[in-house]
Amino acid sequence: MQDTLFLQEADLLQKASRCIEYIQESLQNRDYETAKIEMLEFRFLLDELQAIEQKKLRRAQLFEIVDDMKKRGIQIDFVSRMLG
Repeated sequence: MQDTLFLQEADLLQKASRCIEYIQESLQNRDYETAKIEMLEFRFLLDELQAIEQKKLRRAQLFEIVDDMKKRGIQIDFVSRMLG
C-alpha cells in the first residue's frame, strides 16, 4: 500500500510539473484556451495529490492506534496483515 501511494504520488508530481511547463508555453504562445485546459488538469492533479496526503495521514494515525493497542496487549492480527 505504501509503495503504491509513493508511486502514485511520484507520477502525479511528474504530471503536475509537465502541466506547469505546458501552461507556461501556452501563455508564451498566447494560446489561452490550451492554458485553461492545462490549468484544469493541474487543478485535478493537485486534488489527487491532496487526497494522497490525506491517505498517508490516516495511515500514520492508524499505525499509531495499532501500536498503542499492541502495547496494551490487545491482539489485532487482522489489522497487522492489512497494514503489511
